[in-house]
Amino acid sequence: MGKRKLTLSVRGDLLEEAKLYAREEGRSLSDIVEEYLEYLASTRWIDALAKDLGLERLEPTLEPEIPLSRPAGLDAAKTVRELRRGRAEALFREAS
Repeated sequence: MGKRKLTLSVRGDLLEEAKLYAREEGRSLSDIVEEYLEYLASTRWIDALAKDLGLERLEPTLEPEIPLSRPAGLDAAKTVRELRRGRAEALFREAS
């Protein structure tokens, strides 16, 4: 999908800090904003996947956080493909 222009309004001091950060990283402000928007989108997708799988979050950090009643025998790759397809279709419908 091609890129589209976006106009944002932010506080002046925040914009100056963001520009300084971008310059120090050798990146454009557009790249940084796009990366953060991708992070937000993926976080929503990961949270939805965790919910669909009955987990509080997708990657438990401690053994006791893994539910004993979790579904067994799931084909993870198939499940992820189905969820991605559903999310992509929903996004496409929203964009249309």
